[in-house]
Amino acid sequence: MTGENDLSTFLGTSESPVIVYDEHLKKRGQQERAQLRSIPLLYELGVEEFVYDDLWAREFRLVEHGYTDPNDVSPADVSFPLGHIVTTPQLLPRHEQEFDYEGISQADVTWELLRVANERIGDGQYVLVTDTDAPEIPSRTPVKGRSAADQFNAVTFDYLDLVQEYVSNHVDSALPLDYTKNVFFHRVSEHHSKHGAPASTLPELFEYDEAPAGSPVWDPLYYFLEHDLQDILDEYEEHVMEALRSWIERGDTGKIARRMIATLHRCDFDAELLAEYQNDTNR
Repeated sequence: MTGENDLSTFLGTSESPVIVYDEHLKKRGQQERAQLRSIPLLYELGVEEFVYDDLWAREFRLVEHGYTDPNDVSPADVSFPLGHIVTTPQLLPRHEQEFDYEGISQADVTWELLRVANERIGDGQYVLVTDTDAPEIPSRTPVKGRSAADQFNAVTFDYLDLVQEYVSNHVDSALPLDYTKNVFFHRVSEHHSKHGAPASTLPELFEYDEAPAGSPVWDPLYYFLEHDLQDILDEYEEHVMEALRSWIERGDTGKIARRMIATLHRCDFDAELLAEYQNDTNR
């Protein structure tokens, strides 16, 4: 999907770092949702490598992309463009984090990535997707209360504005934009519409008996097979639903998970049988 638009061309700037405010990263209630929804848009714009909390990875990628655990990042050796998704609690020092599941603080690695990106303008952009347009890293900022955006002269954007502009101008989707702001699903809807397949709701997109052979909805099934996740899928539907929640804003994860699992069962978790089913014109 990459190559349709260059990131700097779309943003109208080649400056780095770039901060993208995604309001959905703010935790709602007890459950996080759609933390990774910005990845498909950034991927289409040429960002193929990402850093984010390993709890969000959940052994599943709706869109294939390079992933590095924050603990394994070496800022001095990193290549740009790079996308980094992080929340305000994850930027606190470890001893100030409220919950154990927040994991190791990303304060230091984020600060160093911002610094390196600011020093290497022209080498590609560092895109920090976060839950505020003025992220603070209290343990590193030399001036109390000064945001990292100000410290490193970052350019800032609102994800809602970016995705609305992109989908409106580059994707012919039958899905309402207020239904999902994940570009992956709009691309699927576009593809299904062109082939006369159901395209107006998320569960419809995952009706595998009607999905076109070239639809992107088949790709996650092969990801499961390639990573030998049969045991997880076979026993833990909840695991798949949890994985999908990192990509989907609203509550269709159960229906989608069941349709994925049913299709893999139908093909005995065999990639060749899945390919036959995918390309069967009599489905």
